[in-house]
Amino acid sequence: MTTNWSFYGRSEQLGAILEHLRQSRWFFGTIRGRRRIGKTALIQQALQTMSVDSSNLGPWLLIEVPDSTPSDFATVFRSALEAAGLSNLIESPQPVTDLPGVAHAVSSLCGAGVTVVLDEFQVCRRGTLSGFPSLLKARVDRLQDRSPVGGLILLGSVQTEMEAILDDRQAPLFGRKTFDISVGPWSISTALDVARMHGAGDPSRFLTLRTLFGGVPKYWRDYAEADGLAEIPVWSRWAWQVCQRLFLRVDAPLREEGASLLGRELRRNYLAVLRAVAHHGPCTHADLQVALPGVSLGPYLKTLVRDLRLIAKHRPVFTSARQRRARYVVSDPFLLAWLRVIQPARQAARIIPAARVAEGMVRRLGTLEGHAFERIVTEATEELSRRGTGFAVTDRVSGYWNRPRRADASVELDLVAWNGDDEVVRFGSCKRRFTKHNARALQRFRAHAEAFLSSTGRRFAGWRQEFVLFAPEFPDEQRARLEAKGWMCQDLRDMQRLLLGDERGERGPLRTSPKIRGED
Repeated sequence: MTTNWSFYGRSEQLGAILEHLRQSRWFFGTIRGRRRIGKTALIQQALQTMSVDSSNLGPWLLIEVPDSTPSDFATVFRSALEAAGLSNLIESPQPVTDLPGVAHAVSSLCGAGVTVVLDEFQVCRRGTLSGFPSLLKARVDRLQDRSPVGGLILLGSVQTEMEAILDDRQAPLFGRKTFDISVGPWSISTALDVARMHGAGDPSRFLTLRTLFGGVPKYWRDYAEADGLAEIPVWSRWAWQVCQRLFLRVDAPLREEGASLLGRELRRNYLAVLRAVAHHGPCTHADLQVALPGVSLGPYLKTLVRDLRLIAKHRPVFTSARQRRARYVVSDPFLLAWLRVIQPARQAARIIPAARVAEGMVRRLGTLEGHAFERIVTEATEELSRRGTGFAVTDRVSGYWNRPRRADASVELDLVAWNGDDEVVRFGSCKRRFTKHNARALQRFRAHAEAFLSSTGRRFAGWRQEFVLFAPEFPDEQRARLEAKGWMCQDLRDMQRLLLGDERGERGPLRTSPKIRGED
């Protein structure tokens, strides 16, 4: 275990940026991703790597564009110039006081070999800063034609606004990017590795942290830098302290994080719709109509799903858009945890002692962890397939559910994945506790798979079938008992072993019993 924070994951994105930095020509790149996802850390790591590996890297300047006025932007720019000692590179006798002055200064710096990084560039689509991209256009064109060194990198955290600035055919900067990198949440393997290195490798602790933080590096770092949490031996006491120290105390680093994120992106009824999906999801359109009577959901859902991407619209495998079976879920794990668990607890803490509120948070996390575990299983299955160390998926991993007229005809499968080359279909059942994989649940799981195969899944007729039970952890005795009856078992320790090659996660290979293989 280590208490020192480092740069984790992102090897593919880091390699792509270094490739452009090492070329002897001027570049104009963009890096996009949600707030706190590590865009700035990624570019800093790239520049640090270049400074060690190469003597050709010139100076660089990082500026966060304020969501303010042109004069304030100019003030921020001047201050950053002075702090970096680069004011002498500006080819103008006049100080930077307005947007044209900032654009000219950026051009002068880039022409002198400086790498300029403008963070939170999406604000340049708003209000009085909206003319800045047009001012940059001519400068970028001139630099791409004439400058052999330096570069300009734009970082942005609101995807739709960045798309409007850079990808719209009418946008001034359209078609000028040298590279465009999207930074998403950490993969399951990276999160498992970070959890292991910072004292949260136990399956129950990893599941709690992944439920709260998703794959956002900043939140994991806040946990890692909270002294003493890793030494708390009992999970319930540990989870209670996590809730208190990261969210509830007056000095908690994430006390206002959710409100800040939502305040930046949502207005009017959008927040009401997002909150309804968080509390009722996975939910149908009809469920939301009951929860929000009188609200015209269509426009809000369209924006939240397509533009803001805060809600995901999931459909059962092999169903079309015309079959109204879609379910809505909050796509960002942290915002889901904030709306469903953290925000209600913070409001309660105003009149109830924080210790009692934290106990309630720990209880409510249980239900949320069940949904989070299903997401972990799906992501891990896809990542293992990409690496060639797990079930080889030849199409997307999805779930299945129907809309029966009778409740007793309901069919639901947590995971359906298939390998068309080898004609193997895999069904998965996810439970937060291994004890939930009892005789009744197993019988229901098998019956639901058979109902699927006799209807929507008829295309899998004659294929080999695999049935996998997922839980955060299987005791050896329970695993042996289930495998003796023909089931496959996989838990977080198996995923850790397969993804990281970690001997401490070793349980032997994910065995397939003779019954599953179709052998006598």
